[in-house]
Amino acid sequence: MDITCDFNTLPKNGHYKPLLEKEELKTQLLLNIRSCLSYLFPNGTFHGNEYRIGNLQGSKGKSLRVELTGNKAGLWNDFATGEGGDIIDLWAAAHRKDVKAEFHEVMASIGEWLGYYRQHKVNEAESTISWDYLDENGEAIVKVYRYDTALGKRYLPFDVKKSSYTAPEVRPLYNIPGIIKADKVIIVEGEKCAESLIKQGITATTAMSGANAPIDKTDWSPLKGKHIIIWPDNDEPGKQYAEKVAKKLIDLGVISLATVKIPQDKPIAWDAADCIQEGTNPLEFITNRKSPYHNNNSSNKLKKIDTSIWTNTAPERKWIIKDWLPVGSVTAVYGDGGVGKSLLAQQLMTAAAIGKSWLGIDIEQIKTYGVFCEDDEEELWRRQCTINAFYQLDMQSPAFLDNICLSSRVGENNLLMVFDNKGIGQLTPYFQELLADIELFQPKLVILDTAADLFGGNENDRSHVRQFIQNCCGHIAKTIKGAVLLCAHPSDSGIIRKTGTGGSTAWNNSVRSRWYLSKPDRADASDIDRVLCRKKSNYSASEQNQISFYWQNGAFVECNAHFNSERIVRNNYNKKLDLERGRRHDVILELIASEAYKGKVYTTAQFAKYFEGKLGLGSERSIRERISHLATIGHIKFFKRSPEHELSNTRSKYGYLCVEDMELKISEDQYVFIKPSCYLSATNGVLMPVENPNVWVTHNFIINDNFKLAE
Repeated sequence: MDITCDFNTLPKNGHYKPLLEKEELKTQLLLNIRSCLSYLFPNGTFHGNEYRIGNLQGSKGKSLRVELTGNKAGLWNDFATGEGGDIIDLWAAAHRKDVKAEFHEVMASIGEWLGYYRQHKVNEAESTISWDYLDENGEAIVKVYRYDTALGKRYLPFDVKKSSYTAPEVRPLYNIPGIIKADKVIIVEGEKCAESLIKQGITATTAMSGANAPIDKTDWSPLKGKHIIIWPDNDEPGKQYAEKVAKKLIDLGVISLATVKIPQDKPIAWDAADCIQEGTNPLEFITNRKSPYHNNNSSNKLKKIDTSIWTNTAPERKWIIKDWLPVGSVTAVYGDGGVGKSLLAQQLMTAAAIGKSWLGIDIEQIKTYGVFCEDDEEELWRRQCTINAFYQLDMQSPAFLDNICLSSRVGENNLLMVFDNKGIGQLTPYFQELLADIELFQPKLVILDTAADLFGGNENDRSHVRQFIQNCCGHIAKTIKGAVLLCAHPSDSGIIRKTGTGGSTAWNNSVRSRWYLSKPDRADASDIDRVLCRKKSNYSASEQNQISFYWQNGAFVECNAHFNSERIVRNNYNKKLDLERGRRHDVILELIASEAYKGKVYTTAQFAKYFEGKLGLGSERSIRERISHLATIGHIKFFKRSPEHELSNTRSKYGYLCVEDMELKISEDQYVFIKPSCYLSATNGVLMPVENPNVWVTHNFIINDNFKLAE
């Protein structure tokens, strides 16, 4: 058998360029460098990253040293003679050959040792294919050659810039020009699969070396901000490849990320190219709602509702707490520091875990999971002891241990979502870890305390807020098919106005239910009294909008006929008046803000006339008096024009009503913050110009309700 091959000429069929064969043999020697050196120099010894031998004749010693790892692997130097070279030179010298003059023989002996030519010879059945990795300008960066031998497929990259058969240190993705133009990209294993999809008009890519690609040496940045689907081969390496790539892309920041799950009836190594060869449309395979398609971090945007299965009987709405805490969505609870938000939440977790009453409301027994970013483990422990004492619950009770999971995150990086310079939210590695742990525990209620620690965006940016509520917190609620209770701090104006809001109005608009925990605003209230008000509930028809309770021995206790009954009866009438007055004030302020969010603004007269008799606000005169009161304490101010929006002329000397942080809709997707131009003096009711429209000032003292706002 002729075991040599003419490396200096190119066969007519185009196989085996000389340099290609040399570099392939060199690569194989380096992959087997320890075996190679032991074969060449049996008397040598391994020392860390070096192999040491006396000389090229194989004598014992340490004068000649060969590098074993890294970029210098195979390089050698004989410190006694000054000779040196690479692994090919070393092989030739050990066999007393001249690598230039006897090139054929050197290559043949290496090939024979590697087993290439003993098992097959180069023949007409072998074929070579190559793929070009292009940059954004369409210029080749790397060419990858694949040639088929009896030993299997072999790949060799050629770095165009360096003009050498090596992979670049930072490896590009395949089909970069296509990636740049696309919003959605499919990642596969290998250039063949990528090309199969590209020929179908689908944007696809692969990392160099497919499942064996070094993830950290690949430049994944062209995929940032895109919708990604990973389509691995149907084998264990493919599964591991998909998991590694998914983790990398989550860290990088993509809009959505999904992985195709291959049906169980498909053969080992089945891939996208096989799918096409079977005659199956790859897009239909992915998007078919019956297809085993798994989404990693976003909802399947292509999924459609099959209304044919609907009946005339609507499904019953599910609640964790009837009318207060709906299943499948996010509820926010606001409360100033020190009023007991975290205690309220931890007590709710405990009540739900053991199926006991919470603030007088019966709750079905469920599993609960709490993330507390402001309380360390000892504080949670102390608080749990007082809560357990209230419920007469042993800390080792199976119901407690099995149904509650507490996590303290003090001092950790707790951001669940961050945002890039385009305002696109990216779920963080911590979010993925948290979601996996939540799924493992399978709770029906998750407490997130607090929003300030978990939200990595601008609280006044509506888009940031909506993405965080819907794609982060809402994603958890949908995953567990339960509820998420998000604890948050209100702004100063939210505390003063008793609305409990903070930041952009999107915080209120994006959640389905919102609570506000505060101390009662009445003369006989003590420091231990609390009131939980329901400021918003999209799904509730109940008129019970608040719960009164008080702090006792480290837990919250509901007020009922057995507690403080004498005081409640004595002050019941005044309390109702106070609550109704406060309720009307809150409704007016919320209406002004929410109507502007729809693109509508009102003068005092227009507002009073339009909302007369609505929402329990009473007569037109009563509404005017409420607006007068709110204007004189600084909660309502006025403006006459907006630089971005042309308003209709009004004869009112005051202009249109506005409240703090009010946003006016000026087009379908565009809003502007309204800055007041004038306000009423708190001392005499005189209309005054606003000197600094960027600073909203309110007054803590009360003006007589009889003051009238004239038009």
